[in-house]
Amino acid sequence: MFLKQLRRAGESLLNRFKVNDLATASEGIRRWLDTDFGRYVLSRERRILREKCSKLPGYRMLRLGLSEDAETLDCFDHIHRFSMHPSEFSGDHAAISDYMELPLMSETIDVMLLHHALEFSTSPKAVLAEAGRVTMPGGHLILCMFNPYGPMGLLKFPMQLFSKHRQYRFHNLRTGRVIDWLSLLNFHVVQIEHSAHNLPLNSPAFNEDESRWERACKKIRFPLGNVYMIHAVKRVPRGTKTASPLWKRATHNGYRASSGIKQAPHSSHSQSNGNSHQVSIIDPRPDHESS
Repeated sequence: MFLKQLRRAGESLLNRFKVNDLATASEGIRRWLDTDFGRYVLSRERRILREKCSKLPGYRMLRLGLSEDAETLDCFDHIHRFSMHPSEFSGDHAAISDYMELPLMSETIDVMLLHHALEFSTSPKAVLAEAGRVTMPGGHLILCMFNPYGPMGLLKFPMQLFSKHRQYRFHNLRTGRVIDWLSLLNFHVVQIEHSAHNLPLNSPAFNEDESRWERACKKIRFPLGNVYMIHAVKRVPRGTKTASPLWKRATHNGYRASSGIKQAPHSSHSQSNGNSHQVSIIDPRPDHESS
């Protein structure tokens, strides 16, 4: 009896460190986004999106991830902008879909926004690979991530031990690790931004003007904010057309190498020395011309 209770306690403790998929954790994360600190993080992310990504070229823009509000989509000026979510709840979503199997054809999206979709997924690599599949060559991929070295990332493990809040159950993904994944998917990183440097405390003042601390961190590009954003561009594959070999061109044009072999005439110099050199050349004319 004691061993069963101990085993159950150990399993419940390990479950606190397990990262749940966004489909099951969305309700708790949505409640966290309604807090003062959640609104503060969203406001700082929207500010960067408006300043850096609103004028990106293209027609279709897709958002995957936490936020279900229309304000994040309104940060972009694209004509067709929509979002998908893996679970059903009220929101402005065009479809419900698993992020590892998007119901879209390959290379159809001009701008893809992964709004904390990687951290809150059971397989971040699979989600990133699927996002890269549907992004067009030359298209833009924007990732909003929680910084594992920021205030919220450092509080993650203690909060997992003493609380059951869903917002602290996410993968710690470093910028270097994500950049390596992007390079394997043929993406080139253009820009990295860090934001939301305040402590994760619920205070209405967070949504007001930036503090001196945050302005200083923004000025020196301090890399220890609560969130970071990566802007990457999908490389366009460029192939080189090589000329076909001589024998292959001769086959397509109806030549036969056996009929085009002739003997080169001996030069006077070679006859005077008594040395005859026989050279075989290929006549490029067809059979009917050489005959």
